[in-house]
Amino acid sequence: MKHKFGGVWTRKKLIVLEQYLHAYSTALKRQPFQIHYVDAFAGTGFHSTVVEGGQQMLIPEEDFKGSVTTALEIEPGFDQYHFNDLDPNHFSELRKIREKFSDKHIELYQQDANEFIPEYCQRLGNARSVLFLDPYSTQLDWATLSYVAATGKVDLWMLFPISVILRMTPRDSDCVRPEWKSTLDRLLGTSDWESSLYKEDTSPLTPDLFDSLSNEQNEFRLNTKELENWVTSRLKEIFPYVAKPLMLKNNGRPLFLFYFAVSNENETAWGLASRIVTSIQQNFTGG
Repeated sequence: MKHKFGGVWTRKKLIVLEQYLHAYSTALKRQPFQIHYVDAFAGTGFHSTVVEGGQQMLIPEEDFKGSVTTALEIEPGFDQYHFNDLDPNHFSELRKIREKFSDKHIELYQQDANEFIPEYCQRLGNARSVLFLDPYSTQLDWATLSYVAATGKVDLWMLFPISVILRMTPRDSDCVRPEWKSTLDRLLGTSDWESSLYKEDTSPLTPDLFDSLSNEQNEFRLNTKELENWVTSRLKEIFPYVAKPLMLKNNGRPLFLFYFAVSNENETAWGLASRIVTSIQQNFTGG
């Protein structure tokens, strides 16, 4: 079974992740602690062509490695690998991968990611880890990120679904559906998102049908760049270091913000990580 989704942006995120994992494992291979790779939405290990809206998003009949297989093939390797996925079919494929890579220390979990991540963080001990969060949509709670930040031992790569936020927050604040509000509260970690994401229309007042100026001023959502800056500032409230995210696009439309954040407060530690990430990202500007 192949995990069917994605596009060019999928390739981009996996190349970035692969380059970072190699640099990370190389830099820390002689340290006196173990290093872990953790994937909370692990999938099946491979991706294949997907058709969405009648358009082919990948080259037909082309399969490629997912994050799980990418991580397992990194050399030097990690001491432990922790793969979680709630989907029974995905979990079955992960078992096959564990058999294939029997020389690796692989732990499998079938939990909601918002339960798995805090539990993993609590038993991390003296190890260090890279955590990859690639939710399928809005599954990840903002509160879960607080557990990651509190460890002081995790480097985080996370795809933030900016396209979902854009869909759920129409330009006009009056058009936000009531049923979306609880999802946005959970995803953004605050019930104040509306006052943060919307601002008054400052365009000049225009005459109405009776040639008089209307006093009605609507509120409009921040543009995509302003929204990116707001999410980044929120992450910086809990993580000592947050890199400028990569914008991943599909057919020119914003899809995900690919974030890197470090929970270690030691500037030497996140300074090294920052240099590695900056070097990698220089090759991936644009959409």
